[in-house]
Amino acid sequence: MHHPIDLALLRIFIAIYETKSVSAAAERLFVTQPTISYGLAKLRNALNDQLFTRSKSGMAPTLIAQQCYERFSRALIQIDDTVEKTRHFIPETTSRRFRIAMSDIGAMIFLPPLFTRLQQYAPNIELEIIPITAEGLPEWLESGKVDAIVGNLPAINNISHSTVLFSEHYVCLMSKSHSTITGPMTARSFKRSRHAFVSAQFSGHKQVEETLRKMGVLQHTPLQVPHYSVLPKLISCTDLIVVLPSRVASLFETYEPLKSLPLPIKVPEFEVRMHWDNRHKTGSAQQWLISQVQAALSNL
Repeated sequence: MHHPIDLALLRIFIAIYETKSVSAAAERLFVTQPTISYGLAKLRNALNDQLFTRSKSGMAPTLIAQQCYERFSRALIQIDDTVEKTRHFIPETTSRRFRIAMSDIGAMIFLPPLFTRLQQYAPNIELEIIPITAEGLPEWLESGKVDAIVGNLPAINNISHSTVLFSEHYVCLMSKSHSTITGPMTARSFKRSRHAFVSAQFSGHKQVEETLRKMGVLQHTPLQVPHYSVLPKLISCTDLIVVLPSRVASLFETYEPLKSLPLPIKVPEFEVRMHWDNRHKTGSAQQWLISQVQAALSNL
């Protein structure tokens, strides 16, 4: 017997697949958990497969679910794009939810000017920030999981449409009461210092660490952390130093008694870019979001 699958069921499937949680899927779609569970039961019946099984990491997709995800995502984004083109996007009245992927420190730097601007011109929109992970960024754009990605991500520069928001350089950040570095930093003092580093394997920031290691000036790295946001307090009460973007250093200096110094070893500057999927560049809502991100962040 044929069991039709409507758009609501497709959205439920995609929400469970991406969030790995019935409750998170319900929150994303603004429905109750029983609604999600009922929809999942209908999907299982229609596709004659369990689709998702409970695991320690959440709702794990079956092989059939993995095969369906890409097709369902593409179909849904095409439908949404078609519907959107029939509508005139009005920022002042829209209640649309936009999703932008960025790192934790990206959110700290970008969100204040960006969200302020979005609220000024589109007071009813919702903005969801998706944490950047090591894999799947191009697929996120292609499937419509996110509307845009902002960051230093050279690995996807050639496989997505992008624009440069600004250029940035690295500095050294340390405690104002650092016991040995009291004046300008030299290459020798940098080499002898103890360093903290962020394990950002998927971002361009990993490249500066690799460059410094190849030069033989990064020899003592007793601490590696997963996020920049844990650093300010830690650096302020130790003799560790950290190499990080200048705008991040300036922000952290407002949190704790820290000081930033020019990096005594020459390393390349980098670009912070916004990425989006080519197929969405004609959508009026997408174009509006891109223009707002550019306006908010280009002069940081």
